[in-house]
Amino acid sequence: MKEPGFLFYVQMIAVCLLMAIAGLYVLGNFKTLFRRKIRNELIRQNMVVWLVVFCLSIAIAPINNETLRLFFLKGPLYALWVQIIGTTVNVMFVFNIVRLVTLNRSLKRLSSTKQRVIILATLIITCVAFNLPLHFVFNDYSVKNLKYSALWSVYLGSVTGLVYIMMSYLDAEKSRKLQEKELELSKMNELKTKAELDTLHSKVNPHFLYNALNSIADLSITDGKKARKMTIALADLFRYSINYSHNNYSTVNEEVAMTEVYLQIEKIRFEDQLNYTIRVDEEAGHYLIPRFILQPLAENAVKHGLKITGRMTEIKLEVKLEPTGLVLNLADNGPAFPDDLIPGYGVKSVYDKLDLLFPGNYEIHFSNRPQKQVTIQIFKLMKNDHLV
Repeated sequence: MKEPGFLFYVQMIAVCLLMAIAGLYVLGNFKTLFRRKIRNELIRQNMVVWLVVFCLSIAIAPINNETLRLFFLKGPLYALWVQIIGTTVNVMFVFNIVRLVTLNRSLKRLSSTKQRVIILATLIITCVAFNLPLHFVFNDYSVKNLKYSALWSVYLGSVTGLVYIMMSYLDAEKSRKLQEKELELSKMNELKTKAELDTLHSKVNPHFLYNALNSIADLSITDGKKARKMTIALADLFRYSINYSHNNYSTVNEEVAMTEVYLQIEKIRFEDQLNYTIRVDEEAGHYLIPRFILQPLAENAVKHGLKITGRMTEIKLEVKLEPTGLVLNLADNGPAFPDDLIPGYGVKSVYDKLDLLFPGNYEIHFSNRPQKQVTIQIFKLMKNDHLV
């Protein structure tokens, strides 16, 4: 072959630059390349790595004596064919052997730096082991050529290793950024949930306080002792509220005690027109439920039973622990629930709190038979050591 001219070298440099750019482009888009056309992730990764190694190998071909020798002695097509075979062997065997190494549990216990050093060393060793036999197939045997073949094998192993390390680094970087976004979103959701719960608490407390103070005002005229007793009960109720103001949950025992204080206040006011009974399974008392979900139901029963009808109102509160979870049942003998029941102010707050704290893990049922009652079932059990 005659001595190549200036145009040949210009073309070679242009091809090398294009292949280098193509290799870097493939490397930068390895996560999305061929994703729609190739569903199998292992095959897709092998194709992407093959393209990167092939492009970068062609890009530095002018400085590879062995490739140049084949190019000038046996022609460009032969040199290209050898390059394709070499790249395929390196990807099929070397890359996938290293991939199996990275799945080793012992390796995952090491630091990321040690992992990458071991991976790079494995790549170089396996690359030399698989490429030297190719040397005897496609090249004339000589110590000099064998040296170039060994150096080229080390280079191919290093390139493949750097590609793999770069891919793993980019993958880890994307995962880190995704985790940061998820953490930020989680914190935002937590703040949003806290704000919504605080709003719900502020809605319930002033509403009840207004009604209770009206009752005390009425009794202060007719019966000072009862007014004093109701004031103390109200103080106990709000002491409970203030002491637990930073918690979204209460134990069943605490929530029932708070509801009982509310019923005591109403009983002081209405005397024999209101009776209530409370029964809580001993094993259910230490489980957590949202704060202020029983008191609005009791207040609703008093409001629609005693205050509207003026009749004797019986309220029965029962909490049971069943295999499916907690069952909170509040029954009364007031007017039946309408068929097109629309939750009012207090009951809506109960739904909202359960949606925020037990999403998808609760049910609320309103029934009139065999008796009028509201039943809350909470399927997710939480002990008081989860109190937040």
